[in-house]
Amino acid sequence: MDFQDEHSIINLKFMKITGIYQLIRPSDSLKLFNMNIYKMSFIAQIQILSIITIMSLYSIYSCINDVNQIFNYSVMIFATNFAIYKYYFIIKNAKTIWNFTHNMMSTNFLCYKDHTKEIYKVARTRSSTITLISLALWSFIVLYWSLSPILSNNSYLKVKFENGVQGYRLNALGLVYPVTDTFYNKYFHVFYIIETIALICWAQMMWVFDILMISVCISIEYQLKTIAESYSGLGLNHSELTSNNKSTKSVEAISDLEVLVQDQQNIYEKMKNMYQILKPFTFIQVAAESFQIILQSCMILKFYFDGSLTLTFFLKFLFPEITYSCHLFLTCYLYSIVNEQKESMNFALYNSNWTDMSIKFKKLLLLIMRMNNAENLKMKISMKRMVNMEMFADVMHTAYRIISVMMNSYST
Repeated sequence: MDFQDEHSIINLKFMKITGIYQLIRPSDSLKLFNMNIYKMSFIAQIQILSIITIMSLYSIYSCINDVNQIFNYSVMIFATNFAIYKYYFIIKNAKTIWNFTHNMMSTNFLCYKDHTKEIYKVARTRSSTITLISLALWSFIVLYWSLSPILSNNSYLKVKFENGVQGYRLNALGLVYPVTDTFYNKYFHVFYIIETIALICWAQMMWVFDILMISVCISIEYQLKTIAESYSGLGLNHSELTSNNKSTKSVEAISDLEVLVQDQQNIYEKMKNMYQILKPFTFIQVAAESFQIILQSCMILKFYFDGSLTLTFFLKFLFPEITYSCHLFLTCYLYSIVNEQKESMNFALYNSNWTDMSIKFKKLLLLIMRMNNAENLKMKISMKRMVNMEMFADVMHTAYRIISVMMNSYST
């Protein structure tokens, strides 16, 4: 089953441009040698970053006596493997993602026919805006890192080998290759193109998963928001109730309420399935980005107190620091808005015209409220720890404390 752009809550254009939409579709994908061409391109990108990981390990070995460079390449290994894991996650769970996508992201998923579907236009605009913000975050890193060799064209990385010290012109990633510095500097532009392509692949891999996460959270939020608006309209969409038609209107409202509850339960079922596969990855993502935020800050401080921090290097570290901080904020924000919308369902029920309804309607309404209170469906990385804005504040507070301790230790 497929659905068109006009029947989608989110903007499918971004999913189709990056190839994730074609990858997760079970049919009608382009084939080459009986293989999904988009899956092949995803695997090719994974192989490119795997090569970068190997070269980073070789660079650590070559600069074993340079602590600053070891830190730099360690961060690079961490970042590339994190991106590889994101692609692996999508490929492995493609069927589950598609099952969620073509149902929950469709404006025709809900059974209730009187929903206000104008709200879906807001969802499409919002998903597009957040997706473009995510693209800008990763693009800033690629842009500056690829321009850094041009901005510092006289900078060289000195590497000590058995036959002497060799100077390699600093590149986008600054990797050390198993070639002489004469050969490397002569064909510098070839290595520059290779590293820039690797940077673009890395950023695209990070952005692809962002599109998926944004689409999932926005779809859940606005499907629940649509149901909440229909809850609030129960008993208010008809003409003023009188003693003669009150019983009839109450029966209609009960029927509508039952359909709406069924829609809500269908959404919760899809959420459970999606959260089940997202939970381990979300834990890794939050932990990885928290680690990156702290590590990048420590690297900036160390380079600064060592006296080796130039403006070019400072900005090269600062852009990833800002990006990971904003991205962690985005992750916590998306899950927070889903949690808030879920918590507001009872308030929407209370806003319905329940006071003019029958006892049967009121009892059913109370039962649904109790059921909503018992449903504790939230993204958690542990038994007690939820992914929300409070978690983001805790991470930033921890980073601030670590930075303060480092500054005090260096100053003394």
